[in-house]
Amino acid sequence: MDTADTVGIRAPDTVADPPLRITPLVDPPGLRIEGELDYATLPALTRALVSMASGGSLCVDLSGLAFCDVGGLRALISAAAGMRDGQVLTLCSPSPQVRRLLQLTGWYPKAGLRLQDRSAS
Repeated sequence: MDTADTVGIRAPDTVADPPLRITPLVDPPGLRIEGELDYATLPALTRALVSMASGGSLCVDLSGLAFCDVGGLRALISAAAGMRDGQVLTLCSPSPQVRRLLQLTGWYPKAGLRLQDRSAS
């Protein structure tokens, strides 16, 4: 996945609210989230998702996510629910913890949301 900086396209600046890092992606369009997503870091994710909302389908790369609480997951599900017809929010490389939260909450499967393993293309 290419970040905005590597291809010269202006996208939202990288947000670093330790211990969370959010980097815009260009190919595919979306965000890479690294670190811990919880109550304290949720506002940064919400701002990043809002800034990307009108751009169509999004990929959210979770491969660097060490922790996600239910509030962080709710923000991702809400973003997926707000996608226009035919657009999808893809959670790429969700951890077993994120998959388990989705199962326990009953939030997957939902329209506008897709899960993709790192090994999938």
